[in-house]
Order: sequence, then structure tokens, then C-alpha cells
Amino acid sequence: MPASPVPALPVLPPRFPRARLWTMVGGGLLGLAVLAAGILVVWYRSTYNVWPGEQASQRVHWCGRDYDGGGGADPVQTWRQISAQAPWPIRPEGSYPPLTWSPQRLFAAVYPAADRSPYSCAELVYLRTGPDQYRTYSLLGGP
Repeated sequence: MPASPVPALPVLPPRFPRARLWTMVGGGLLGLAVLAAGILVVWYRSTYNVWPGEQASQRVHWCGRDYDGGGGADPVQTWRQISAQAPWPIRPEGSYPPLTWSPQRLFAAVYPAADRSPYSCAELVYLRTGPDQYRTYSLLGGP
């Protein structure tokens, strides 16, 4: 049985070599990747109020809401101080901001599980800024 002939690749005009085609495709994909990264960085900045890699600023974004540090007279408190003023137990809720070299632990006094709706957020959140040092952030806006 004779071997079937191998189909030939389409021949491009000599003024448009294959290498140029792949260069154009690669350049287009690289451009799309840069555009997507730029959009992600701008979204991150608008959501978390810091650029990727920066520490937390005067505002914190958690639970879909923004919290303000206020810059009050006593912004840094101890665990004992924040525990004494919280109406519910304070528990760790994650790290903030998500894309940084050294994220800080985020704590919040959340409602007990029986009373908590999926849409409820704490009125105050706390960022650990050092050993036994916590900065208080209060909820911006209304419920």
C-alpha cells in the first residue's frame, strides 16, 4: 500500500515570512498581557487604597466595605484595650492587604454566628501593626 502524501503547509507570499507572522502574534499577546496587568493594578489600587506591595494606608477594605483609620489621638492600642471595648469576641479575619511583602493580620469583632447574616460587617476592624499593637479602623458610610 503506498504511503499517503503529507499535506503541504500553505505557502505565504515571500514578502510576509512565517517568522514575521509569529513575531506579530507574540507582540500582540504580550501587549494584551501588559494591558491586563495594568487593569488589574488599577483595580487593586481602587479597591484596597494602596498599590500592590504597599502596606495598609489610612483606609482598609474588608467585607466589601471601606474602613477609615481616622488618625485620632490614640490610633495604636493594645489587645486588652480593643478587647475591652468590643461588644463581641474579636477574631482574626485574614491578612491585609492581600498583595504585599509583609501583610498585617486583620481582626474584627463580628456578630455571634447565630445572629450573623451574610451581609453583616463589623463596625470596627483592627490591623496588627506590631507586637501587641493594633490600629483601629471604623466603618465608613451607613449600613
